[in-house]
Amino acid sequence: MDFDLTVLQKRLSDRGFQAFVCADNQETINLISKELLSESDSVVGIGNSITLKELELTNILSSKTVYERNIQGKGEDERKALLADIYFTSANAISYDGQIINIDGTGNRVAATCFGPKHVVFVIGKNKIADSFENAIERARNAAVALAKIYERKTPCVVTGKCENCISPESICGVTTIHRKQLYGNKISIILVDKNLGL
Repeated sequence: MDFDLTVLQKRLSDRGFQAFVCADNQETINLISKELLSESDSVVGIGNSITLKELELTNILSSKTVYERNIQGKGEDERKALLADIYFTSANAISYDGQIINIDGTGNRVAATCFGPKHVVFVIGKNKIADSFENAIERARNAAVALAKIYERKTPCVVTGKCENCISPESICGVTTIHRKQLYGNKISIILVDKNLGL
């Protein structure tokens, strides 16, 4: 289904978010580097995201102190990212009425989108848009299944190919967040990209 990104942009703005529409990866990087990433943003946090890897975001952050997921670490970089000047992540799904859904295994990524960083930036490809809130939840669950397969987790969904609502020790679905509106105390920007990005 094709969605009008300018309609979704308006709905996000009505919810208090700062919303942008970009045509492709390069336009997105230009927007981030020229308008969203300021000189005073010395510490940058990055949530684990296939979307941001595809965007090659780290290429423009060489002058910054960057904290992101460290598989070999003990969570210290993730904790430091919680106090970043600006935090970049994506979403598992966004509903066409403007609600952002994320499912997380440890909670560090979603925690940073709720409180801590002064500025949170979501980069969301058009493939993550769902026509309703209910379908956005379903889409987020399907993305979690795909990630569980990538991470080779021993969960029922890896076997069946669909969310089994499990509480397996290796489940990556520990917490779900829904951003309905701009929060108090921080700034949230959302970049809608008119191409498929991430899962």
